[in-house]
Amino acid sequence: MNRLAFAVLAAALAAPASAQDATLAKISGPVSVLAEGGARFVKAKGGEQLLFGDTIRVGKGGIAHVILAERGAVLLREESLLTLQGSRRRTTLAVKFGEFLIGLSGTLERGESFKVRTPAAVAAVRGTLFWGKSDKADQSTAYAGFGHVVAVTAKGKTVLVEPGRTVTVAFGAPPSDAVPSTVGLDYAKNFMIDGSLQGAEALAETDKLKK
Repeated sequence: MNRLAFAVLAAALAAPASAQDATLAKISGPVSVLAEGGARFVKAKGGEQLLFGDTIRVGKGGIAHVILAERGAVLLREESLLTLQGSRRRTTLAVKFGEFLIGLSGTLERGESFKVRTPAAVAAVRGTLFWGKSDKADQSTAYAGFGHVVAVTAKGKTVLVEPGRTVTVAFGAPPSDAVPSTVGLDYAKNFMIDGSLQGAEALAETDKLKK
């Protein structure tokens, strides 16, 4: 091996490996992943490392648990399509359609942001447990809060969703006023895989939900 080839190999071995931004921790049923820049979805087995730019698709009857590095968990139900966007400090989950339960462990620090973007609205949070659904047919969105406050914005109007409340957003319209939620915390069991919610349920503010 000549000196140049050896130097190139040594540099490659010394370079730190790119750390994953998220992990597809558990799956049940049909789940596939499209890597950023990839040409097709690849069937997932569970345990895959994900990077910002990757897309997760959950088929009929499927469930996927995504762990965000040092942040929390995103649980997806069947017929969902989600793309990880941004960075660890400024994260956006782009949900084209589907149903999700998101738990963020701890509040965000100054300069950090976490948003969920659907065709109808953007939800901004600073640390909480909340449920949402983006309808594939009419592109409407609904959010229900289980902990802290979720700020839902569409068409220049922002509505705060407190624990035990729900907001709906029709596509192309501002959010409705928050109303008592019909989605209770017990609904979270629909996101379980082998009895696990990846610890997300611990983020619920049960005292506020009882009011």
